[in-house]
Amino acid sequence: MEQKAEMTEQIVKKEIAFEEVQSFTEIKASKSQMTMSQGQTVTLRANIPEASDVKWILNGAQLSNSENYRYGVSGNDHTLTIKSISHHDQGILTCEAKTEHGVVKCQFDMTVSAMRSNAPSFLVQPHSKNVNEGQNVTFTCEITGEPSPEIEWLKDNSVISITSNMKLSRSKNVYTLEIHNATIEDSGKYTVKAKNKFGQCSATASLNVLTLVEEPAKMIIVEKASDATSMQGSYSAKHAVSKMQETSFSSSSMAEVKFESMSASSMTSMTSERMIAMSSSSMMALSSHSHVEGSSIKAISHGIPPKIEAAPQDISIESGKVLTVACAFIGDPTPCIEWSHSGKTLSSKEQESGRLQIETSQDVTTLVISGVKETDAGAYTLKLFNEFGFDTTTVNVRIRWM
Repeated sequence: MEQKAEMTEQIVKKEIAFEEVQSFTEIKASKSQMTMSQGQTVTLRANIPEASDVKWILNGAQLSNSENYRYGVSGNDHTLTIKSISHHDQGILTCEAKTEHGVVKCQFDMTVSAMRSNAPSFLVQPHSKNVNEGQNVTFTCEITGEPSPEIEWLKDNSVISITSNMKLSRSKNVYTLEIHNATIEDSGKYTVKAKNKFGQCSATASLNVLTLVEEPAKMIIVEKASDATSMQGSYSAKHAVSKMQETSFSSSSMAEVKFESMSASSMTSMTSERMIAMSSSSMMALSSHSHVEGSSIKAISHGIPPKIEAAPQDISIESGKVLTVACAFIGDPTPCIEWSHSGKTLSSKEQESGRLQIETSQDVTTLVISGVKETDAGAYTLKLFNEFGFDTTTVNVRIRWM
């Protein structure tokens, strides 16, 4: 009887065990291969409807919900966020949960690679713009770098204060500054800086907001002729012998201006006569009535000496990377550009090698050196000059070795 009772008890236990196994059949819902870089923040997502008792298991050991391993749920999606992934997280990471159909497992085959170390560099730089007042403006640039660089926008070398008409945005590696209904006050130099622990880069573009106005006034100076004879000879006989008839002209932006009749002799005693014309059409009409050949007629010309408005601070960059040094400037006429390294002018021969490039637009000059090496370290000086003056700036570059 005792033997019979023991056998019955064993059969019952087996049946119970069998029922437990059957009620929680293991279901592998998915398996994914993943490769990540050391130091990245990673979020894993497992879609398990009506799940309970959710666990995340790494190489057979359950992970606790903590600051480094944060559990989450959104609808049917169960997530695990790893704050800073390391080589300890390599292997099979499983999300395990119970459902009415059985135990569901979603597996992630994790491979962790060494941390990538890239200093920031521009794939696309922002471009200078001229717009009318009230138009919208967009500056866009694309920047690479690992880890992802910190981005800062500046206007005239001061960090931008975001106003109601300004917006900053990012989409992956593309960074955008938008200005709505631009005003004259928005004109200036806009610089974007990117920085991570391996280096930094910057680029500058100018914005010129224009007000729609009448054509500006032009001033002409008529200098004194050498003597009465030359002055009389410069006019037609009809106007030189008799009095110069009253000549009038007008424009949309000034009242009628009249030149009073005067004799040829009175004109010879003048040191100079100033005439103001408000448009090219008025100038042509004036010229046809009183054409002066013997006198010297010339427009007053004004120039702007070169000025460097934005330049990077000293740069530290890893060996083998691409060095970019961009400087914004003004000057009229457009100044001549000269880059030098440790006192030696960078020649066109060095540019022909392909490793060094100097790119200059209307108001920005950029020095680019590919695959920097130890000999590229030192002081880089930019000199600008035109007939009205010159300006210089120096950027010190330090090369780091890994």
